[in-house]
This record gives sequence, structure tokens and C-alpha cells, in this order.
Amino acid sequence: MPTDAVQRVVMLSLHTSPLAQAGMGDAGGLNVYVNALSQALVAQGVEVDIVTTDLDLPTVDTAAQEGGQDFSTTLTDGRRLHSLHVPRGCRQDKTQLLDCLESLSQRAAEVLRAATSTTVDVVHSHYWLSGLAGLTLAKELDASPVHTMHTIGAIKIERDPATQEDPRRHDAEDRIAAEAAALTANTERERLDLERLFAVPRYRISLVKPGVDLQIFHPPAAGDPRHLRRGDRPLELTFAGRLQPHKGPQIVVEALAHLRRDHPELTVHLTVAGRQSGPDAIDIEALAAEHGVDDVVVHRKPLPHDDLATLFRRSDAVLVPSYSESFGLVALEAMACGTPVLAHRVGGLAELVRHNSTGRLIDSLDPADWAAEIAGLAADPTRWRQFSLHAAELARGYSWEATAVQAMSAYSHARQTTLSTDQPL
Repeated sequence: MPTDAVQRVVMLSLHTSPLAQAGMGDAGGLNVYVNALSQALVAQGVEVDIVTTDLDLPTVDTAAQEGGQDFSTTLTDGRRLHSLHVPRGCRQDKTQLLDCLESLSQRAAEVLRAATSTTVDVVHSHYWLSGLAGLTLAKELDASPVHTMHTIGAIKIERDPATQEDPRRHDAEDRIAAEAAALTANTERERLDLERLFAVPRYRISLVKPGVDLQIFHPPAAGDPRHLRRGDRPLELTFAGRLQPHKGPQIVVEALAHLRRDHPELTVHLTVAGRQSGPDAIDIEALAAEHGVDDVVVHRKPLPHDDLATLFRRSDAVLVPSYSESFGLVALEAMACGTPVLAHRVGGLAELVRHNSTGRLIDSLDPADWAAEIAGLAADPTRWRQFSLHAAELARGYSWEATAVQAMSAYSHARQTTLSTDQPL
């Protein structure tokens, strides 16, 4: 077998477990990405270890968790899961993990060596906190460090100056970008951002597009009453995501208030699926009451994929008013269900959502502009049907199998880079 062949990959996600329910705490698209990609890699014959912590890990080994121990288990699909216990002094806030990264990296190396004798070829880290640990872990294991930013601190601040970021984040991302054997980008726009912000040469950035589970996220059957938009029922809108200002649920609620005032003939229902997250979390019920639309807003907890897909299929549009998104997985999942998306024209959303084809891209975050777009969609069922068909068609071009193929190419490139660097002069 070639020396740069990739047999074993470590997925490193310390601040949140890939098995955690998206929409809860810090769990979101990153969790879905790591979980689905690791499953797709295993299906291709790659050994995969997931290294995470017990900050939000669903209970797998209650005794180990209560005892404050590290523990490992093998999941039914063959992935090995290693959960590292985070001591109390490092677990009050995710950035406190910085104080424990050296210890976590050392313990990660120990559990990985104990799991199997197969050499680790790639350490694929996710988010900047794991990226720092990934550099140390890869060096310890003589593996190639590959990193996916998922979000970039500087981009968040560019788009939302009010956002709060740890002052150490930019220097950390600068170091990760400089030292990783390869970076992956979700979209071409993200690749351009990596080049612009960190002066990373293009050859070190691999495009690895997220996928969607088309067995779960699919359009309604032809006979389903929701298959065609009808004008004789309320307009059903959905927001799915963490309830924090950066994700924009407040934009949607305020847009409903504008609709009630400017289009009293239009009945609109909004379902918000998500949980409060972060120090500036939004109380969606209180916000709806403040704007006088609490009678048409339903708040649901974060939903598993089967239930989320059902909600999307019952929706006339899914709204994604984020200040920034490196990709926008919710938008892809909604389109796979044949549901048009109204999204902020930013980041990966501007590349994923096709304006006037699979939905509408909105240039501002002014609730009045969003209300106008919603009213326009409701007034034109023919356009809605076209958006629905085009959305489902576009989504069929995405799969996690394709994502795994792209990731393996990035890993092979990283191995070649590492091996050539290690060669003596």
C-alpha cells in the first residue's frame, strides 16, 4: 500500500460532541457534519476514531461519566468513540478548554494508542479550540493535521460587530491556518476567505462540501396535501437553529409583526425549533409576546432529523437570517425536502441558495425586507411551486458519500505534504 494511503482518521471535536442533538447548546451544523462524514468514511473502509469530551455527550457510559473518567466505546457502525472528562475548572465555558488543551491532547494520544495498533494517518480537527489540540495531537502521533474552521472569528465580527469572541481566537486560527497540512472549505467563498484572512495558498485548501441524507430529507409524496402550495390556508414558516442573535431568530419574529401590520389579510404561522445558546441567548416566547405575535409562534425543542424533515416538508418556506454562515446546512436540508429557502445573502448561503430558483437571497437583515419577501412568496403560488421543484433537484446533487470522497482526497494531499516535509535534506 502506498505510504500516503489513509487507513485511520481521528475526528477531533472537543467543545461539542458530534453525537449531540443539533440546536442544543453549542451543537449545530458542525455536529451533523462530523457525525455524517465519519459514518461515510467508515462505509468506505476507513477506521475512524471520534475524540470528544463529556461537555455535552449523550449518556453512553453513565458510570464513567459520573466518575469523571475518560471512556471509550465502539458504536454500532464501527466508529470508535473516545470521551475525555473535562475537569470542573475548564468546563464552565467552552473557551475554558484552552486551559486544559495540553492535558486533553496527551490523554487523547493515550486512548488512541490503546484502542488499536493501526497507525493514525490524519487528525481532522473541527473548530478552533480543537484545531489547537489537533496540531499537538498530530505531532504526538506522527499524523497529518487537517482542519475545518466551520466558522471564522474574523468573519463573524465583519458581519456582526456586536458578536462576542474570545480575544485569543484570531491568533489561534492564524496558527492553525499556518501549521495544518491541509485546510478544508465548505464552499468556494470560504476558500477565498481563508486565502484573504490567513494568506493560505490555494493548493493547501481543499473544497469538501457538506452533504445531506437524502433518505431522510426528501420531498413529500405526490399525493401529500402539502405537495402543492395552496392559497386557502395559513402560510407555514420555519426557523431551525440555535436561539442566539447571530442566527437571527429575532429577525423572523419582527418580520411577522411587520406582516401583521402591513398584510392583515395574510395568516402566517411560525415554528421555531431550537434552544437558547450562549450568554446572549434569545427567549423566543418573550420576544414574540413583545412584538404581539405570540399567538402565531410555536417554539419546539431541537428535533431529531426524522422529525425535522417532517417539519420542513410541512413548511412553505424555511428562513435562514444568519449574520454569517460558512455553509448553511439547514438550508440544504430544507431544499432537499422541496421547501424554498429565504436566506441572508452571506457566506455559504449565497452560494448554496440559488436566487429566484430555489428560494430568495435577501441583502439585508431588516425585518421589513424579510416581511416583504415572505408576502411576495405567499402571493405567487406558481413561483413557489417552481422554487420547490428546483430546490429538491439541486439538493439531489449533494450526498455524504461525495463529501467523504472529497475528504479522502484532502487527507491524501495532507499525507503527501507531511511525508515530503519529513524527508531528510
